[in-house]
Amino acid sequence: MQEFHCDSPACASHLTASTKDELMRQVEQHVKDVHNVDNPTQTILSYLASTVRDEAGFSAR
Repeated sequence: MQEFHCDSPACASHLTASTKDELMRQVEQHVKDVHNVDNPTQTILSYLASTVRDEAGFSAR
């Protein structure tokens, strides 16, 4: 299980998915819906992907 914690100060979202690809689709949608970023850049998505962890707390890279 993969997990993402949004680190934005005003956001406490925690997303989970069985795969990193599935989770990144959720993260991208979260950025669009919650943070009003209509077209997140690859740089933003790459950074957010680097913060994804597996359930045990180890990097999912």
